[in-house]
Amino acid sequence: MMDCAQALADAEADLTTAKRELHDAEQHVERALARIAAAHREEARCRPFEVFVLYNGMQKPFKVSKAELVKALLDQAIAAFGPIPNPHTVSLFKGGQELNDTLTIEAACIEPHELLLLRPSTVKGGWQ
Repeated sequence: MMDCAQALADAEADLTTAKRELHDAEQHVERALARIAAAHREEARCRPFEVFVLYNGMQKPFKVSKAELVKALLDQAIAAFGPIPNPHTVSLFKGGQELNDTLTIEAACIEPHELLLLRPSTVKGGWQ
């Protein structure tokens, strides 16, 4: 009888150990999945995609990445459409809004295949 009781106690101890190890393994899997998801997001952030810039009725494609600055795209567009009179006075626009040159493509919410306009910058404040 003692052997049966000991066998049951050992089996229950093994079950408790197995449950703890399963819990630890599940947490490890969750952490690994989170790292994989973060790596996928970062990879997508670095992967170039195509956008289009329209200037004077002409449309041209450009490759950008989400980490790139809007200024880099602006410089590429000015060079591609050049010579542009007073290139320092033009900006990129999305949906009627002038894009801040210091933002990244991601921060400016520029998406793949988006059409941007290259046109004179809006005049910023003055004396009133």
